[in-house]
Amino acid sequence: MNPELKSKKDDVLPVDPEENSQYSRFDQLNSDWWRKVESLVVENEGEVFPHIEVLGRGLELPWFNRRLRLEPETFGIYFDNGKGAQPSYQDGLVVLALLNYLSDRRCLLKPMGLINEHHLSGGTTFFRGPHVMASVRVAQSYGKDGRMFLQSGSKWGGRRVDFGEFALSFKIFPGLDWIIALWEEDEEFPARAQYLFDKNLGEMFQLDVIWALGNVVAAKILDF
Repeated sequence: MNPELKSKKDDVLPVDPEENSQYSRFDQLNSDWWRKVESLVVENEGEVFPHIEVLGRGLELPWFNRRLRLEPETFGIYFDNGKGAQPSYQDGLVVLALLNYLSDRRCLLKPMGLINEHHLSGGTTFFRGPHVMASVRVAQSYGKDGRMFLQSGSKWGGRRVDFGEFALSFKIFPGLDWIIALWEEDEEFPARAQYLFDKNLGEMFQLDVIWALGNVVAAKILDF
């Protein structure tokens, strides 16, 4: 392989959305989505959707094998154990998008088969340059140590599956799974990582939300 081509490919990295100070606080997230969460909390108690329940002044749901709580009165989003890495702006964006979708549809779509981002409508154009999927950061960090990749992902509930040389499947939310497959570098090819998710994700989320979810997965694995 031409080393110039290899280095050029390796230089393509996504922007880090968490560095954008204009979009760093949960109260800056979509106000209409926050109002829907507020209505759910005010008008309900107990389970409002499968696996999602209203408790007191907040709403709780499973998220990456943990419990996530949203409190619309204070625009608060946090893991209920209060320990370790806390949710990022990107977590908040995806969670609110999910709750917005469920508010309209009441349940998730049935599985339709695995694809990657380039098979989504408009994906080939969108997921490039600064919006390339953050899987490239995972390849950059773990391209020489797939076993450490598996170990890091297991902290967030990733379980090993049979894709690539090393692969993890994350149950982000019940019915919403996300796979990342990794190939270590060798003398001929650079390291490569690929996201795989169900085709119906394109019906649930806009492309920028799917990109954000890719950032969330990478951040968990990389312990950002």
